Order: sequence, then C-alpha cells, then structure tokens
Amino acid sequence: MSRGTCPHEDAVLAATLEAADVPLSRELTEHLATCEGCRDLHVIASTLHDDHAATMAEARLPSAGQVWWRAELRARQEAAAAAARPITVVTGVALACVVGLFASVAGVLVWWLRDSLATPAAQLVTNSVTTAAEWPVPDGARVLLWLIAGVLLLATPFVLYVAFREE
Repeated sequence: MSRGTCPHEDAVLAATLEAADVPLSRELTEHLATCEGCRDLHVIASTLHDDHAATMAEARLPSAGQVWWRAELRARQEAAAAAARPITVVTGVALACVVGLFASVAGVLVWWLRDSLATPAAQLVTNSVTTAAEWPVPDGARVLLWLIAGVLLLATPFVLYVAFREE
C-alpha cells in the first residue's frame, strides 16, 4: 500500500491532531472540500483523537501510596523466590542422597541375606541355635559399604536440618 498522493495530507493530519478544538485554517478547509483522501484522513484522525481524549479522561491512576505498596510487595515476592531457589536445590540433593543411601543399604542387605541364605538348610535344622560366630563374615568391600552407609545414615538428619532450618 502506497502513501497518499495528496501533498497536503501531512498538514491536514498535523492540524487535526495538534489543535483538535481549534478550527482548521481557511486553506485546509477549502482543500478538504475538494480532496476526498484528506477529508477521510481528517475524519479518522479527529475520531481517534477524540477517543483518545475520552479514554484518558476516564483513566483512574492509583495513588502514589498504592504504587509504592505494590512495588514493595513485588520486590518482597521476588526476593523470597530468589531465596527459595537454593533451598529447593539443596532439598533435591538431600532427597537424592537419601534415596541413594536406601538403595545402597538395600544392596548391601541383599548381599548379606543371600550369603546367609546360602547355608544349607540341613545345617540350620541340626543347629537350632546359631551363634554370631557362625554367620558369614563380610569381606573388605562390604565392610566399606556398610561404613559409608552408616556415615550417610548419620549425616542425613544433620543435612536435612541445615537445609530446612529457618534463619
């Protein structure tokens, strides 16, 4: 779409928007009587200008106190959200550690139970009372896993306390 062909369009638009209450000059009025494009431009521009003026008159701006209160409320909410992000990350890491701890303890228990159940049933029947000396002794890797699991089990409540405490 090309711009209008009349050289007076800019003058008509400027006069319509700058001085909506003041009548147009005699030259522009005579031009509007002869040019249909400028006449349409004048009608549309004056309608839009009047609509804008009516909308601005109806607009209700909040008081300065309300604007300040809303800004403070928003700043507090953003600060709380920013402070909660690291806590959420630490909580997720702690939860992953607890799940890993339970998985490793379950794995160690499965090894230990498998070795305990591997003893022949006839031997268990003949010795109705088994002593701790008869239980299978775990090797070095299992003892290390048990120690790690114990340390994690003892450290988990402390880590959760640090993650969830309120300052």
